[in-house]
Amino acid sequence: MEQENQQPVVIAVDLGCGQNKPPIEFFTNNMQITPTQVIGVDFANCEGVDIIHDLTIFPYPFEDNSIDVIHSSHFVEHLDGIERMKFMDECYRILKPGGKMRLLHPYYKSVRAVQDPTHKWPPISENSYFYWDRSWRELNKLDHYPIKCDFEFGIYYTWQDPTIANKNEETRNFYIDKYWNIVADMVVDLKKR
Repeated sequence: MEQENQQPVVIAVDLGCGQNKPPIEFFTNNMQITPTQVIGVDFANCEGVDIIHDLTIFPYPFEDNSIDVIHSSHFVEHLDGIERMKFMDECYRILKPGGKMRLLHPYYKSVRAVQDPTHKWPPISENSYFYWDRSWRELNKLDHYPIKCDFEFGIYYTWQDPTIANKNEETRNFYIDKYWNIVADMVVDLKKR
C-alpha cells in the first residue's frame, strides 16, 4: 500500500487578533512561512476569533512546541512589564524550536505609545528585546529574572513621516536617536532558539 504525500500541518496563531486576524497570505508574504491554518485568539468574541481566551491568563490553550508561527499586532503594549515577561515565556513555550514570531507595537518615542489609556508601563524600545535573549541576561547577571525564553530578533520600523524611509541609513538612525515621533511602530521578528 502506497503512502500518500501529505502536506505537513503548519499552524499560525494571532494573539490578540480582535477583528484583524491576518489571512494565510500575510504570513507567506511577510514572514516567509505558509501556514495551513491561522488561529485567532482574543478575549473578545468577535469575527476572526477562533479561541476566546484572556491572554493575561496562563497557560494559553496550546501544547508545548506546537505552533509554527505567532503574530501579535498592537497587543503587547497593553501588558505591564511583569505580564510581558510571562507573555514572552508563554510564546516561547508554545512555539516549535526554530519557530517565528512577529510583534508590532508603538515605538517608545512615539505619541502612539502613550496616547491610549489602556497602554501599560513601560513603553517598548529596542533595548527591551535584550531581555528575551538568554545569553544577554546571563552576560548582564540578570539570569535571576523570572524569564526562561531565548529568542534572537531583528527590528524594523514604520515611520510617522513615510519620506524618512527614503533617507539613507545614517540619516534615519540620526532621526531615530535624536527626535521624538519619527518612528510610529516597531516591527520585531523573533526566532525561538
